[in-house]
Amino acid sequence: MEDLSQHTRVLELFPCPVQVSKHPDAARLNAGLQQAVQQIRTNTPNSRPEDWACTVYTTIENANEIHMMPEFTELSQFIAGELVQFANQTGVFLPESNVYIKNMWINIYEKNCSTDVHVHPNSLFAGLYILKAPEGSSKEVFDSPAAEKMISVPVLEDNDFNMENVAYTPEEGQVMLFNSNMRHRSLLHTLDEERITIEFTAVI
Repeated sequence: MEDLSQHTRVLELFPCPVQVSKHPDAARLNAGLQQAVQQIRTNTPNSRPEDWACTVYTTIENANEIHMMPEFTELSQFIAGELVQFANQTGVFLPESNVYIKNMWINIYEKNCSTDVHVHPNSLFAGLYILKAPEGSSKEVFDSPAAEKMISVPVLEDNDFNMENVAYTPEEGQVMLFNSNMRHRSLLHTLDEERITIEFTAVI
């Protein structure tokens, strides 16, 4: 039988980009942000939606415009610049040459906290800034659009074509950006020390 391998190619269609960047002076920035976050936490009750199965502290529904606060101006400007770069990398046309943060809120993971699999509707991009992540913190997991299959087949080895999800170990000072329809979650946080993220969505 004729070997057809030289006549065959595999097309890598519909990649799912995730951009990871680190603030150049994260230690200084984070020191001020942690004070601001703790102040908000003291004065703001947990607004975790009732349909969430997780127990994370979040301000997603009652303090979700913290990017408008002066304490978060530098972070917001850094994220906005990274969003423009992400849009350019993914070929998105920016009518006003800018990307606008729509909402920004706080998630605090105490021991045995996590977040459910979710997406962010009514926005174009989504992301998170890692404010605090002690060694051994819970990982951020991204699901492949092909993860929900009718049949799970055995694989010889994991590769880009068969992986159902990818777990990423966060580092303090990093911002992660992705399309808002990408399914993601935070795994169970098993440390006594908290993990803190600042989450956001964006539009053009």
